Amino acid sequence: MMPLSFPLFPSLSLSETKMQFANVAMEIECARLLVYNAARLKEAGEPFIKEAAMAKLKASRVAELSASSCIEWMGGVGFMKDYPAEKFFRDCKIGAIYEGTSNIQLTTIAKMLRSDYV
Repeated sequence: MMPLSFPLFPSLSLSETKMQFANVAMEIECARLLVYNAARLKEAGEPFIKEAAMAKLKASRVAELSASSCIEWMGGVGFMKDYPAEKFFRDCKIGAIYEGTSNIQLTTIAKMLRSDYV
């Protein structure tokens, strides 16, 4: 494993990278709030299936965005097994590809929207 003093984010001073960091932080907070809202509805005994599906889909997409962005920020070392970013990226991608949960969540959301508005 490389020493911790290795500069993992050499381009952190660039304004584009700062904006990317801010975007990822904002997306994480959005996913968190969707999860909290679904949990609040469940605890209140109200219907929460649509909100839970939205939260799960958003969290899955944000995990993939975060891991992918981290790999980009780290440059070539991002794909090395010495750093956890590589494993996070693999786990996020395989979850989206293998499980197909994104399509299932979208179908659930569409069904719930149809019943809400039609």
